[in-house]
Amino acid sequence: MLSMETLSKKEFYELSERHANPCISIYLPTHASGVEVNEKTDQITFKSILQRTSAELKDRGLDPEITANLLRPAQELVNDTSFWNNQSSGLCVFLSEGFSRVIKIPHTVHEELLINGSFSVRQLTQLVTKNTHFYLLAISKKSTRFFRGDEYSIEEMNVAGLPYNMDDVIHFEEKSGRKLFRNGGTAAGNAGNIHGHSDGLANDDEYIAQYLKEVDQTLWTEVLANEKAPLVIAGVDSLVASYKAISKYKNIISDHIGGNQDQSNSKELHKKALELVKPNFDQQCNAALKNYYDHLAGASTTSIPDKIIPASHYAQISDLFVDRNARLWGTFDEVNNKLIVHSEREHDDECLVNSAIVKTLKNGGDVYILESEKMPKSSEMAAFLRFNT
Repeated sequence: MLSMETLSKKEFYELSERHANPCISIYLPTHASGVEVNEKTDQITFKSILQRTSAELKDRGLDPEITANLLRPAQELVNDTSFWNNQSSGLCVFLSEGFSRVIKIPHTVHEELLINGSFSVRQLTQLVTKNTHFYLLAISKKSTRFFRGDEYSIEEMNVAGLPYNMDDVIHFEEKSGRKLFRNGGTAAGNAGNIHGHSDGLANDDEYIAQYLKEVDQTLWTEVLANEKAPLVIAGVDSLVASYKAISKYKNIISDHIGGNQDQSNSKELHKKALELVKPNFDQQCNAALKNYYDHLAGASTTSIPDKIIPASHYAQISDLFVDRNARLWGTFDEVNNKLIVHSEREHDDECLVNSAIVKTLKNGGDVYILESEKMPKSSEMAAFLRFNT
């Protein structure tokens, strides 16, 4: 079974477009550490879900041998201790004839088993709709580290020419007035950097200023010149203040992670940085909701599924808001513009909420999965239309 830590939009659409009878979608909240891992809670729950899956397939009259072949890739995970000891916040398993995928999800999911003619991908929507990222510079006299992160993860970047620390720029030999060529990486187009103080011994403030200027210039040249993402600085207050004073980058978060962070690992830094940048992640959604409410009296907003489902297929939705727990069963004939909605799921029904999400994204719209209390007009679905329908 192929295990995926991330999910591209292409992979998301490939999953959403796969049709077979049956397609099995399993979502499970998981734990990276703690008593749940020690007591194998996730493994036990997953095994129980597979037993339920087998029972449901039997009730549908599926041949036992076909059922066994379908579930075999998932069954192989049940006793894989290393797999369960390396989980994130959620797990998704997709199974159909000759096809299996397992995806570790970095956000919380609700437990779900769906056996249908296509896969349920809406709990994966956040992975392909959240494009917000940020940068983190953890800096001290002894260490310089630069990261790119998002809401779910962070990764240290290897930036050409970025000094490892202050002595990588201001060597002891240089402090006696000698010039020194630094071989560390170089910014694009430069063969190297020459540092020195021809006027004699510089004081510590000048050393620090030169160090910070080179860090800033390198990051500007290699990464930040065309960026608008927020930048978080981590370090002692005086060093952070000095860096902000000389930096060319205009999107530095006003608050910072205080104290020397040389011993902090990427996971610890990610958690601290998220506390500072989290408000930025909500801005796009808040702006979309405001736009919806500003046009509430007009024909460009709707919370009626009978209008939303066709609009999603015909590329008429700009912003789609979906209750995290919403389900709507039925069918939609795109060619004849015929929508059938059932109060209870019937044979061959599809989840119309799932299809509306996929169609909206494929047609260039934005999708926001919200908690019930944040939904416009307490609806299960709401949409801002590109033009009146």
